[in-house]
Amino acid sequence: MLTELRGEQGKLFPSRRRGASCIVDARGIVYRRYEDPGRSVRIKQVVLPKSLREYVMSAAHDSLTGAHLGIRRTKDKVLSNFYWPGVDGDVTRYCRSCDLCQRTVKKGIVPRVPLEKVPLVDTPFKRVAMDIVGPINPPSEAGHRFILTLIDYATRYAEAVPLSKIDTETVAEALVDIYSRLGVLQEVLSDQGTQFMSDCMKEFCHLLGIKQKATTPYHPMCNGLVERYNATLKTCLRRLSGEQPRQWHRYINPLLFAYREVPQESTHFAPFELLYGRTVRGHMHILRELWTKDIEEPEVKSSYEYVLNLRERLDDTLKIAREELEKAQGRQKHYFDRTAKCRKFSVGEKVLVLLPTDSNKLLMQWKGPFEVVATLGVKDYRINMGGKVKTFHGNLLKRYIARHQDIHQAAVDEGPPTRLSSSAISAASLTVIEDIEGEHFNDSDCETLPELGGWGSNETVNDLQYGDQLTPDQRRQLEEIASS
Repeated sequence: MLTELRGEQGKLFPSRRRGASCIVDARGIVYRRYEDPGRSVRIKQVVLPKSLREYVMSAAHDSLTGAHLGIRRTKDKVLSNFYWPGVDGDVTRYCRSCDLCQRTVKKGIVPRVPLEKVPLVDTPFKRVAMDIVGPINPPSEAGHRFILTLIDYATRYAEAVPLSKIDTETVAEALVDIYSRLGVLQEVLSDQGTQFMSDCMKEFCHLLGIKQKATTPYHPMCNGLVERYNATLKTCLRRLSGEQPRQWHRYINPLLFAYREVPQESTHFAPFELLYGRTVRGHMHILRELWTKDIEEPEVKSSYEYVLNLRERLDDTLKIAREELEKAQGRQKHYFDRTAKCRKFSVGEKVLVLLPTDSNKLLMQWKGPFEVVATLGVKDYRINMGGKVKTFHGNLLKRYIARHQDIHQAAVDEGPPTRLSSSAISAASLTVIEDIEGEHFNDSDCETLPELGGWGSNETVNDLQYGDQLTPDQRRQLEEIASS
């Protein structure tokens, strides 16, 4: 607690920082006074020892009237009445280590990690993204409530199959239908839905030689290609089936034709052209032929010449498409990384994980803290969640700052200030500063203070400078208070 400092009433002890000074009144209470240039007012602060600092910070931040405001506002609350060397850093650390504030911070406040480029492929259906859309309300007349969607990474060729249910057997049958037209895939990227991760689906992929890859939980951005395709699919279906909402399944094939016919922004080629090596004859071509009566006669070639020419065209278009994809990836990474920040977590570190709430799976909240047990690549981490180890992307993690137990316990043991013996300052004197201000101080007691660049809260004990008029005993007592 405060140690009584006997000094002359109104004696000034100027600090090394210009514009601030310390005053010791007749009762031994140490004050710090300076003029705040921002508000043009004189501030008188009680200089606190370590034993009371935690209590003041708790009252300014954790109490009902503190309302868990941010760092700046909490500092303003503290500095309006109290001061101690290093108050700026202490309040910052106290607010950042607040358990409640860390759990309730908005998702968007935590910076995203930089975007990681997906390796490019230039072979059609070497890598395919897959997902499930639904449940769709209302269901179609045929009983469809879901849509199985696929899109090829190399050509952006898309598929969509309406489904009445999404168990593993139904999804596998739909995939066989797609494979019969496009061939068996090499690699499939999906989320961790049970229809994709079940033992039956794993055996199905193993028999066909398909490599399965799964995204991290609650991070659809990892499978952004198919997610963006899903958004386009749902928007177009909503528009096409507006007058007949239960007929939406009949519009899927026309919609797929439109999607495959139009050049993609990332490749500058239509998916149909990249896959088949020619431009598809669509309704715009038919309209042109009807108006102009011009029908292009195909050049007569042998089968051998046609195959060579087709292969050359496919190689050229896929090469150009790959170059355009590289440019598109660069633009996307540049745009994404403008607000991103490199964040790395070490093994053994405590983190909070952004997970759905127990009552609503669409609402997310920070849960934890949990321990990082391993790192996977650059952005993924293995987290120990009560005995179960799960993988999460770095964007779903936030470093947990624990409050030092010894400091917190000091505030608990200390409790609110109480009346002290004659060797210390009574707590009541800390609560009636305004009442005694006129009695013990007037304008003549303080020197004219120059402007300060802020509160001057970065001062430490080493910044204090003691006046020559102090006796050795007074200086020793003041040093004890400043370092206590």
